[in-house]
Amino acid sequence: MKTSAANKAASEKSGEAGMKAKEEATEARQEAATEKRDANYAVAKEKCDSLAGDAKDRCVDEAKAKYGK
Repeated sequence: MKTSAANKAASEKSGEAGMKAKEEATEARQEAATEKRDANYAVAKEKCDSLAGDAKDRCVDEAKAKYGK
């Protein structure tokens, strides 16, 4: 009986560890995606700085729409 209880406890702990690892990996992927989107937005906005007037305004608006700003 002690062996089966130990196996059950080990299985539960293993499952919990696996779930925690998946959650952490998901959070890391989401954070990386956010950082990449922010960096791409910054680059797009820099490109807009070379323009002037309405063209610049349109460029910035498009960058904001594309990158969710």
